[in-house]
Amino acid sequence: MIAPAGSLRGGLLQKSRVDEHRMGVVMEFFQCLEGRQSYRAFLQKGVEKTVLGRILKAANRSPSYKNTQPWEVFVVAGEKKDILAARLMEQASSGATTKPDFPFVETWPEALGRRAKEHMARRHEALGIDPADKDQIRQGYLRNFTFFDAPCAMFIGMDRTLTSWSLFDLGLFVHGLLLSLEAEGLGACPQAMPTAYPETIRTELEIPETICLVLAISTGYPDLEAPANQYRSVRRKIDEFVRWYGL
Repeated sequence: MIAPAGSLRGGLLQKSRVDEHRMGVVMEFFQCLEGRQSYRAFLQKGVEKTVLGRILKAANRSPSYKNTQPWEVFVVAGEKKDILAARLMEQASSGATTKPDFPFVETWPEALGRRAKEHMARRHEALGIDPADKDQIRQGYLRNFTFFDAPCAMFIGMDRTLTSWSLFDLGLFVHGLLLSLEAEGLGACPQAMPTAYPETIRTELEIPETICLVLAISTGYPDLEAPANQYRSVRRKIDEFVRWYGL
């Protein structure tokens, strides 16, 4: 049986619209992926709990080993965040010994160390920071502990008995979270430094000792005009890290 011409045209039109929608979704995804950056200046505008809930629900679809979903998330804002930031700043500015649950990197393989050093040099140049000005460098370091004045901070953790497989899962979750924040129009900065004083965080947020605090994320609506947000880090060309076989 031959379908009527009108039916064929309708089917083709619907397929065309579906294809256009799919192409639009793909383009939006790549724009989100390539547009994401670490923001270090934020507007003093709060983020509603419902918005954060929607973002976290989306990130919760991240894959994990055997669907174990090891991530634990602690979200803090408002006065509670300010109190925590003040306590962390007090410790950092006094030079208190850092005791992160997850050790900071002390030495890098040569190529990675070179990239980190070049990245900091470019960032300092872009922001007009004199690398010889120790006070200026220190003030930049201390801003980590105020969450760059973001209205909201998150801490990502997992049970401390878990292995590197679960740590990898946390990375997948965090990437999904960062992209979800970007898609919602929020900015974020993943940070290691605030986790330097985990006992302070645990005390203020009543987090069990069984949880290993791995990462902090400062988030809010980014101040797109702020000098701190004008710098974009560079990436390697894919042929520097991809090996092709049979292609």
